[in-house]
Amino acid sequence: MNQQKLNNIKFFVRTTGERKFDYDIEFELLVDKRHDPVGSFIRQLKIISGWDTVLLEDDLVLCKNFKEIIENIISEYPNSVINFFTMPNIYFSTHFDCRFSSNQCTYYPRGIALKIALEMEEVRKILPNAQYDILQRTAMERLGILHLMYRPCLVQHLDNDSFINNAIGLRRSIYFKDYLDYLDIEYEDAFTYENKKKLTELMNSMDYFINKSR
Repeated sequence: MNQQKLNNIKFFVRTTGERKFDYDIEFELLVDKRHDPVGSFIRQLKIISGWDTVLLEDDLVLCKNFKEIIENIISEYPNSVINFFTMPNIYFSTHFDCRFSSNQCTYYPRGIALKIALEMEEVRKILPNAQYDILQRTAMERLGILHLMYRPCLVQHLDNDSFINNAIGLRRSIYFKDYLDYLDIEYEDAFTYENKKKLTELMNSMDYFINKSR
């Protein structure tokens, strides 16, 4: 696919302000001091909608050369929502899908986040207790917006307890780009039993993971 020249992409990070973190990119903070994950997320989508935007959360490890790599990928799909970390335990090839889930690292073309936010407000009237990724998935389905589910993952979840929505549990992926590069495994071969075992062992190596998260 031919690459298109993009306007400057802005990077935003969602946080409650309680976690110390640092990403090797220029970014702006979106702070939810009230611990209102759904309401703050909808407001934040409205804020970022004026730019081509990558929206990140504050508990991630970014792959090496993250900015260069993600901007090159976005240049191939500049008009599509792209999710760079979704369904972390499942092997799949990059494809368009309606099943949106996870908000760790997502690209939004200019203008589309506002449409999604407004539709989420309508969906919230029907599903008042749903978490924001469920609201977003339903809103995007109602709007007929497909998104690109990209592999390999360009970020890794630190799997700490979440300050944003209080979720806990395993949210890391063996399909993190740095793991594949470290083991010299092509993503297309990552589904084999042997390679999944190697990737899992590396992911579970705390020394390696902690070093990567510094």
